[in-house]
Amino acid sequence: MTTFPRLRARPDHPRRLLRALARMTLVLTAWALMTALPAAGAQGLAVEGKPRQMVSVQLGGKYQFEFAAFIAALEKAYYHEAGLDVSLREWSPAVDVAKEVADGRADFGTLDSTLIVERADGRPVIALAALLQHSPVGLLARRQPGIAAAGDLAGQRVGTGRATEDEILAFLAASALPPGKFEHLPAIGDARRALLAGQVDAVGVFVGDAAVGELIGSGDYLLLLPRSAAIDFYATLLFTSESVLQAQPDMVRAFRAATVKGLDYALDHPEEVVDLILARYNTQGRSREQLLFEARQIGGLARPAGVEPGVMSIARWQHIVDVYTAQGKLKPGTDLLGFVYDPDAGGLGPFVPWMLGGAVIGLLLVAWGTRRFLATRV
Repeated sequence: MTTFPRLRARPDHPRRLLRALARMTLVLTAWALMTALPAAGAQGLAVEGKPRQMVSVQLGGKYQFEFAAFIAALEKAYYHEAGLDVSLREWSPAVDVAKEVADGRADFGTLDSTLIVERADGRPVIALAALLQHSPVGLLARRQPGIAAAGDLAGQRVGTGRATEDEILAFLAASALPPGKFEHLPAIGDARRALLAGQVDAVGVFVGDAAVGELIGSGDYLLLLPRSAAIDFYATLLFTSESVLQAQPDMVRAFRAATVKGLDYALDHPEEVVDLILARYNTQGRSREQLLFEARQIGGLARPAGVEPGVMSIARWQHIVDVYTAQGKLKPGTDLLGFVYDPDAGGLGPFVPWMLGGAVIGLLLVAWGTRRFLATRV
């Protein structure tokens, strides 16, 4: 029988191996500490002495409480603390907000849920945050016998404006009232006037409008909300372009965080922010009472119970895609890949520092155990 000689390891090989493992463990521990701790605490802090970065925002409307997040972040210096010098641009009828951002003339913009239609049409826009979790669009109907819900408006004249048409038509369709069962009057400029003049029986409105509140308070009109038929759109969406996000991800993350912080402040201090609007941003000449009414309505839409400000869900966006697909504004199978921003992508999520901390502790324990073992073997 053939036998093979046994290979005997040198007696110092185990110690050399364990010492190498200990050194490697200490190096990995130092690396984990250097990468985890600064990254976890550095977000949103401006670098001392570094000039602030110029950032432009094209708003999707005239100054009002709807844009209080930006006003508060600007006036309370949240943008400055993030190292940003932000300029706000008020909307005018000649401005195409999505085009301004897509073509690089503005870094950020705000738009309603038609943002997904803009992307499907080829504009490389990305939704960053929903500043209003629910749309302020409603349907105001004249009180009549037999009219208690949107489905009761068969044969009635229903008016819509540019910004209310999609949701109101989707609302009526979801209420078993498709086109053809009512008279649609589009391009209504002044909803209140059209209703009072008897031009329409129901009209799309914004619930934050104090004039709408007066009509509801009179008892002669009924406010119907699309959410009652499961039509639930986002509104006042903060967005940017793919090129800005790719080139400056840290700036985008910092701007989003400061804006959401401004939204929180505005919702917690509505009277203070209303006074700021009156003093510096009141281009529409609104009264304090009108702005405070809007603030009260906006509060429940921006920060409903149990929902963090700014967050978006893929399920809600898929619902919006389905509505636009049914209306023929999107092709069947339109996907959301790359459209909904994740503020933690490419950076530390809220749980990652804890994971790294656990790894560091584990590595330290391994190093300590290895050194104890080596001490007993010497």
